[in-house]
Amino acid sequence: MNAAARLVHQRTLTRYLVWTHLLNRKQIILFCLVFAVLFSALGMIYVTHTTRVLHAMYQHGVAEQTQLQIQQGQLLLERSTWMVQDKIQQAAEQQLGMVIPDHQSVVIVRE
Repeated sequence: MNAAARLVHQRTLTRYLVWTHLLNRKQIILFCLVFAVLFSALGMIYVTHTTRVLHAMYQHGVAEQTQLQIQQGQLLLERSTWMVQDKIQQAAEQQLGMVIPDHQSVVIVRE
């Protein structure tokens, strides 16, 4: 058991010595900083791309909303036009006793 513990300790110690021999403390810090900068740059690229995609979707939604508002205005105008014509027809029928003639009663006059 003691030999196994020494072997495990020796491997751990060997790994530590290899890492410290290959890289000193400043190099490890520099490596970590370079990794952090690269990771930050990739994050910035991702955020920029996502922002552009969302902005394009927003602009598309605004354009669609504008088109729908224009269409709603046109439909409201059409509805009010039909309501005015319906009111005129009702007033002509009720107050003046006018009726829509049938096809046999219609006479076409040409000059």
